[in-house]
Amino acid sequence: MGRSVLLSGVPRWPRFCSISIALEDKTVEELHRGAYERFVESAGLDRHGKHTLTSDPAEADLIVFTEIGAQGLFAEPIRHHPYFRKYREKCFIFDPDDHSVPILPGLYAGLSQNEYQPARTRTGYYLRREENPYLYFHDPQEHPRYLGSFLGAFTSHPIRPRLAGLPKDRFWIEDTTETLYALKRGNAEDRRDAYYSRYVDSMAQSAFALCPRGVCRGSIRLFEAMRIGRCPVILSDGWVYPARVDWSACSITVAEKDIPKLPEILEAHRRRAAELGRRAREEWEKYYSPESCFHWLVEDCLEMMAQRRTSERVAQLRAWLKLVNPRRFRLFLTSKKQMYRRYGRVLL
Repeated sequence: MGRSVLLSGVPRWPRFCSISIALEDKTVEELHRGAYERFVESAGLDRHGKHTLTSDPAEADLIVFTEIGAQGLFAEPIRHHPYFRKYREKCFIFDPDDHSVPILPGLYAGLSQNEYQPARTRTGYYLRREENPYLYFHDPQEHPRYLGSFLGAFTSHPIRPRLAGLPKDRFWIEDTTETLYALKRGNAEDRRDAYYSRYVDSMAQSAFALCPRGVCRGSIRLFEAMRIGRCPVILSDGWVYPARVDWSACSITVAEKDIPKLPEILEAHRRRAAELGRRAREEWEKYYSPESCFHWLVEDCLEMMAQRRTSERVAQLRAWLKLVNPRRFRLFLTSKKQMYRRYGRVLL
């Protein structure tokens, strides 16, 4: 039986709240509406045809907030939203941010292992408004120039600089910290296009795509490698794999401590590289493509709802108890400062 879903982008503030910048700030519009727009597009392309969108919160079986990256680490605007206050038990979020704390039920790209709860918080993935135009399937080369490649910021996590020690004649490794910083600061479209092209070209010329963890255990590169048709090499100890994908058939996992052994490990799998890459693309099409991601977002939320053994109000209180962790409490204070600087008031 299909379900009706209400997707919410940048949250609308309650009438009694004087803050409206979340709707008017063009930076928020540009940077944080991507997932909302992608899911709306996916609902229109949905190959499954099981679930539908609605604009009526009372009619909706699910209410999914899909943008919270600009609005606090603890989903403050969502928790103050009238939909959430009235329909808490059917509200979920899709959070593509690396830093957010899973106070609410949903899918989180930056979920840590100790935060994973199949009945409430699951490992998500990344969607963005501005996509790399070269992210399409590239047929595996019979004799790729490189065994593996990685283009990305070394500053995201200490394991990334260790990739620079791999043999340069067999691996394309490039620290793009300065490039990415320059792109964020400016609007040079030609430089952005050149970076996008080089990023994909590095994967296309490689048998495997190295996907080390970044700020969190997840990596957008992993899903982009699948989309291109290259086998992702997952370098992230303790990463909780998203459900449904047959990861053993389309990826290789290497312990972080074994990075120096990558030449030998990947050489042993080289004959299977093309097969693994094609299977990675098939899994991406099945679960993450525009024709599928809306359906599986709804299915994930419905599964969490079906597995719920206590009210969401009680579950959220338990989640708040984790603030006793000093690091988590510091994040809480940081979020309050961010809320005040952006909106002129503190939201609890």
